[in-house]
Amino acid sequence: MVHLNFLFIHLPFLVNSIALFYNFGKSWKSDPGIIKATEEQKKKTIVELAETGSLDLSIFCSTCLIRKPVRSKHCGVCNRCIAKFDHHCPWVGNCVGAGNHRYFMGYLFFLLFMICWMIYGCISYWGLHCETSYTKDGFWTYITQIATCSPWMFWMFLNSVFHFMWVAVLLMCQMYQISCLGITTNERMNARRYKHFKVTTTSIESPFNHGCVRNIIDFFEFRCCGLFRPVIVDWTRQYTIEYDQISGSGYQLV
Repeated sequence: MVHLNFLFIHLPFLVNSIALFYNFGKSWKSDPGIIKATEEQKKKTIVELAETGSLDLSIFCSTCLIRKPVRSKHCGVCNRCIAKFDHHCPWVGNCVGAGNHRYFMGYLFFLLFMICWMIYGCISYWGLHCETSYTKDGFWTYITQIATCSPWMFWMFLNSVFHFMWVAVLLMCQMYQISCLGITTNERMNARRYKHFKVTTTSIESPFNHGCVRNIIDFFEFRCCGLFRPVIVDWTRQYTIEYDQISGSGYQLV
């Protein structure tokens, strides 16, 4: 029995904990896709854009003094331009962008499972230490008795349920944007500001949307021992939105 408990309870909990802290650490400390440039490169960019009459704030960041790659945005919190900017997350203390978005998704996924473990632990505790059951006493009596049996455990359960709801909603929204729309949170919220999106009252047509399966393969860079070939894009240097659907060669840098 102890062996089964270790295999099906303690070991999965340990693996989930390690995965959670790993993805949190990478989301927190990884480079989210900071667009860097030397002083010489900044001067050259300003001169080139000015000479071509393209010194426009839609493609030029007046704070960082750089040409903004497509899908990038200047973060007012971090005061830096981030490639494929999704949002600034206060929970990880970092921007979520091209460099750490996958880790952020891993963080949400394993955080959701950790919350499920908390809920499971509360229910198991009540079954062992509280002399009541839902089937015997009914819903309201059961709730009253488990709250009286261990107020702290009941408070932990309520907190777990609350956090489960917002983490689940956030994870589903992120997955929907990634797989079905092929856009970031910033792009979804500000789609009308970008000329390359076709926005209607019910939909957003994105040039980055290449179908649900392809979107997931490219985002998570799934290879499956060579079965898939994800298109890898350096969003810190990507200035066009051209995509070769036939060859799958990806975006052309200009």
